[in-house]
Amino acid sequence: MPGVRPFVTGDIPAVADLVWRVLHEKTGTAPLALHAYFDELFLHNPWIEEGMQSYVYEDAQRRPIGFFGMVPRRMCLQGKPVRLAFGSNFVVDPGSRASIAAIQLVKAFINGKQDISITDSANENSRKMLRSMGFQVVPIYSLLWARPLRPTRYAWHGVARLKKSKVVATIGSIVGPLCSVADALASRLAQSPLRQTQPSTKGEELSPAALLTCLRTIPSRQLLLPDYDEDTLRWMLDFVTKRNAFGHVRRILVRDDSTKIIGWFLYYAALGQVGEVIQLGAESSSIGKVLDHLFYDAWKHGLIGLHGRMEPQFMQELTMKSCFFLRNGSWTLAHSRTPEMLAPLQGGNAYFSRMDGEWCLRPGTELS
Repeated sequence: MPGVRPFVTGDIPAVADLVWRVLHEKTGTAPLALHAYFDELFLHNPWIEEGMQSYVYEDAQRRPIGFFGMVPRRMCLQGKPVRLAFGSNFVVDPGSRASIAAIQLVKAFINGKQDISITDSANENSRKMLRSMGFQVVPIYSLLWARPLRPTRYAWHGVARLKKSKVVATIGSIVGPLCSVADALASRLAQSPLRQTQPSTKGEELSPAALLTCLRTIPSRQLLLPDYDEDTLRWMLDFVTKRNAFGHVRRILVRDDSTKIIGWFLYYAALGQVGEVIQLGAESSSIGKVLDHLFYDAWKHGLIGLHGRMEPQFMQELTMKSCFFLRNGSWTLAHSRTPEMLAPLQGGNAYFSRMDGEWCLRPGTELS
């Protein structure tokens, strides 16, 4: 009989092929790197426990035609441990009875042992279906902040993404030198809001131990906080770093001129591209200094701009630092059998960075 069952090692080839074909829009069989990715993320992540696993939907011939990946995580809600489960790589064969399979997979997901079921990478179709099944949109964490660093190149990059054509590419190659001149002026003129100056703060490589200390001490005012130990944090950083989904990962600990730790940041850096901020943290009195250090570091490494998930606690400082806000593609939605558990997310009182969700767990350069 068709139905849902737990995902096991023997399902990896069929599920990887399904994801390769439907989500990656590729032909042929999935590369072995995608097999390894599914094995590490869904069967060997450090948070796995009974009753919180990924699922497949198999047809009458016992072939997997749908998959819902689940990644358990741990957080603390006002000092009490809570279990989150993130949905990932949700896919159904479009040639099958897709609606039935999709609904059954989501039902299996939300009936797990977790306190909160959540996704931070839902597309528009997933958003509609999840809402019909009791999920709530989390508006504040569905937004991005954006900061141009080389404003004319950043603007042209946006145009090129919207209008992919040879004409746009040709014009871009012609105006490139003019963009460089305009961007140089924007970074140097004293009256420019995008001026770049050497920060007084000092940066050093962020170790897992230092990050764990920061996470346990700095964002303490938030009601919902990530709960890592050294092993889970090291696994997370290794998983993200080796995939280089949007470039290489820069991990920087920030100290003030008295060598006191005041914050940190992690972001993907790729020359000439928009960098993606994975996580940002700062003492409340030093947010501006940490942001200045982040923007200067990214500018020095040749990025044209930065994007990051909305940080409600930093919103005022982000605005003052010439950032703007947008929604671009993905939605964050959450479900709980105890609805009051969702209040910190809905109210923006969670320390919920991209590293603390599913967003940064995507495959990277190993599939290119």
